[in-house]
Amino acid sequence: MKQNSRRFFKKASLFLMAALALIGLSVNYTYAQYQNDNGYDSGNDYEVQSPVRGQRQQKFRHYFVGGNFLASFGDGGGAFGLNPSIGYSLNQYVDVGVGFNAVYNYNKDYYYGGKWRTWNLGIAPFARVYPVDFLFFEASFEENFISSRYIDKEGVKSDRQNASAPSLIGSIGYVQRIYGQSSFFFSVGMDFLNNKNSPYRENYYDGGGTLRSRPTAIIRTGFNINLW
Repeated sequence: MKQNSRRFFKKASLFLMAALALIGLSVNYTYAQYQNDNGYDSGNDYEVQSPVRGQRQQKFRHYFVGGNFLASFGDGGGAFGLNPSIGYSLNQYVDVGVGFNAVYNYNKDYYYGGKWRTWNLGIAPFARVYPVDFLFFEASFEENFISSRYIDKEGVKSDRQNASAPSLIGSIGYVQRIYGQSSFFFSVGMDFLNNKNSPYRENYYDGGGTLRSRPTAIIRTGFNINLW
């Protein structure tokens, strides 16, 4: 079991490193493309720009990078995490992109007196719709790689259990947004899939000793910065 845990953490670490590298490469490539499109010359301190290059600049400003801090709270459980992201604004009403998450989750076991401790790494494509300037709706499908451990009431730790779990998250949020420049947001959501391994659900044992789960509120606050 310990060997399986080491393999899991090795795979999860490689996955997270690859995800962060992808974000970095995307940002560097897009920024380099912006410099080329706008006529930057290493020997000059000024910008030479044509109408065509100006149009390319406008296209470039559709790309954004950002991230958010995540907190999820329930009756005896919760989660905390970070979600860097990269995306593209289709227009002033719709954004699409992909996020990467690292989440720590904890749950109390009221039936047996123990507790669960879980680490989650995942990837999450998302779409946001802005019906009005200050409001947005978001749908996100996450695939999480999970490593959890149970600690009984005597403090004895179990071997790590490894799994993967999908989450379908729907959120509503408040945003301060300048289209094509930047935005700051706050949202509340929940996981609509009934998977007990989800980092956004609270596990508990019912009166018959059956392990069940219930959704917890997912609170996020973060920012996006458009590149230009």
